Amino acid sequence: MKNFILAIVIAIVLVNVFGSVASDWWGVHFVMSDGLMSPFENLLAFSAIAVVFVIIGFIVAISVVGAIILGVAAALLSILVLGVTALWPLLLVAAVIYWLQRNKRNYADEM
Repeated sequence: MKNFILAIVIAIVLVNVFGSVASDWWGVHFVMSDGLMSPFENLLAFSAIAVVFVIIGFIVAISVVGAIILGVAAALLSILVLGVTALWPLLLVAAVIYWLQRNKRNYADEM
């Protein structure tokens, strides 16, 4: 929870700084009804735009990470399937030997 509050405070400070920079340096102002918006309304507009960009960035990041995870999982599954299909006779012999040895131990324990 502490990290979340810290992230919100940092986001607010960054939006304030970038809003002031955009307003002072580049003269960017929002106009509604043929009039300039007040600095507070300007800040709210920049904040809303920043939130939209953050949400879009989050969606893109999650999509990229999800695609990478899906690709890695598909590659591992294909390697597993390839190994099973190529080595199934060896796996069958190993399973039969294990089954025979297990039954042999159970038979010896009963006697």
